[in-house]
Amino acid sequence: MSEVILGNLMHNIMHVIIALLAIFLFVISIIAFKRNRKTKFLFISGAFLIFAIKEIILAINIMTLGIDPLIILTHAFNLVILILFALGILR
Repeated sequence: MSEVILGNLMHNIMHVIIALLAIFLFVISIIAFKRNRKTKFLFISGAFLIFAIKEIILAINIMTLGIDPLIILTHAFNLVILILFALGILR
């Protein structure tokens, strides 16, 4: 039983760590955009921001409800993130 609780706790902590890392990368990419004004950095910044928002939503849902009832929304966020990264890389 305690292994299940520990596993859930680690899962929740992982979402928080991922969200914090995504926020950090968002800030770094915004700084890069402000330095050279290349549109690609704006797309990459948007992807990191949406990724952070997605992870925050997931963490809140999992911690409060124990499940992810917004699975379709988080998948849509994944698609938008990938599109933004592609635009940032291919531009």
